[in-house]
Amino acid sequence: MTFAATSTLHDFEGSAAPLAVTLVQEAGGGWSAEVAVPVAALSTGNGWRDESMREMFEADRHPRIVGRVRGVDPERVRSSGELAFVLRIRDVELPLKARVQAWQQSERRASFDARFDVSLAAFGLAAPRIPFNRVGDVVHVRVHLDLERT
Repeated sequence: MTFAATSTLHDFEGSAAPLAVTLVQEAGGGWSAEVAVPVAALSTGNGWRDESMREMFEADRHPRIVGRVRGVDPERVRSSGELAFVLRIRDVELPLKARVQAWQQSERRASFDARFDVSLAAFGLAAPRIPFNRVGDVVHVRVHLDLERT
């Protein structure tokens, strides 16, 4: 997972380490999964900025950012190019849609990129500030998923 943000001084990017996620097939045929990204795993390569980000997320009280999908039909996602999910940051959950690109599929594997934007204000977050520098409200997120049947 990578993310990109703007600020008045310079734009910056960050990432999180890869995670293993379990997909569960529901009785109705759809797929469900939950992805929990540890806030402590988010890194921009700048210690001060990373600490400010963890404070903004209140990582001591809310250590994970959680994305959840339920009842997903992979064929519908592939053909529509959209993936609906719920994102929880701190104690706020909001429905979002990701744009799906670069879909690759075989008998046992599938992979794709999902891109979505997160408004910090929509989640009740105030972006970190220092004198003469303000982080923009919208963070652009890109997630690459590799799925394999076991």
